[in-house]
Amino acid sequence: MHQSIRALKIFYYIIPFLFLSVLIESCSPKSDKELGLLKSAKGDAYELILVMDTVKWKGELGDAVKDIFMEDIKGLPQPEPMFTVRHINPVAFNGFLREHKNIVIVTTFDEKTAGSQKLKEFFTPESIKKVRADDELFMLRQTDEFAKGQVVLSLFSKDEATLIKHLKESKIRIQDIMVETERRRMEASLFKARKKELEAALKKSSDIELMIPEGYKLAKEEQNFVWLRYPEYDLDKNILIYYKDYQSQNEFNEDSIMLWREQIMSKYTRDPENPDVYVTIQKIAPVNQRKITVSGKYAVETRGLWRLKDRYRGGPFLSYVFADEESGRIYYVEGFAYAPGGSKRKHIRELEVILKKFVSQ
Repeated sequence: MHQSIRALKIFYYIIPFLFLSVLIESCSPKSDKELGLLKSAKGDAYELILVMDTVKWKGELGDAVKDIFMEDIKGLPQPEPMFTVRHINPVAFNGFLREHKNIVIVTTFDEKTAGSQKLKEFFTPESIKKVRADDELFMLRQTDEFAKGQVVLSLFSKDEATLIKHLKESKIRIQDIMVETERRRMEASLFKARKKELEAALKKSSDIELMIPEGYKLAKEEQNFVWLRYPEYDLDKNILIYYKDYQSQNEFNEDSIMLWREQIMSKYTRDPENPDVYVTIQKIAPVNQRKITVSGKYAVETRGLWRLKDRYRGGPFLSYVFADEESGRIYYVEGFAYAPGGSKRKHIRELEVILKKFVSQ
């Protein structure tokens, strides 16, 4: 059985973070960087400054960029973009704007507009020559260029057609770069204060090693099942963990996962005062599934909408199914949120951080 689980650890999806060694000239004072005098980066989570010539922003290249960073997140009840994008003309990119946490610079070297010429100042003549000679050079990720804790992603090419081609082919890769950046920041913030006594209790009772942020409470624990809740007046975040012995790879089939979810929810989330009510699937919206790897572990990610059966209450959910080689278990872990009337992006992203941390251990 363990051999079957080990076979699942072969990467289904590999993101080759091959950031290019193109020399880009930073406009941040070198002495500040060397002396550690840079200010701390500012900005909200999943917000980015997009520095790009205005003419290109309104054209086909701008559409390709928007398709990457402003794509709606799957599995939310209302459209919400992956990132909140603030477009800045290169001529206006100075002062506090350079201190933002996330900066994306987009340019090509075939234009002579004021904005495009301004962005050339970020590149050495040698680097521009290399890019013009090699179509495969189009991306560079840098950290702490103008502020501490900052990520600057540069997307460039010799001409617009070549860059658009790269952006379309590397869409998921580019999204994952920036999402992973925010995930690491959110992880550091979420786990500053933890429920360590509850963590120890779950380790003892169920051999579950879960990092639990402050605010979560144990709602239910039964054999093979744990339910944690973060209840507030207008917010309810939930984490469910269920496990059983791993049997076969068929348990990772999409239909099998949804059937398994319904079995878990119908058994463990029923309202004690009204047993007909439990957490089920909201069927008016599609469920989105994809195969991923988390720290080398094969997993199936599912995003969709939940609702209480025969009730109007509902919201987004996110789940992972993965096998653990050491214990011989297969896990179903889910986070779902209830936040009526407001944005759901932050809440589902926080749940994603907690669940992925568990999957990766």
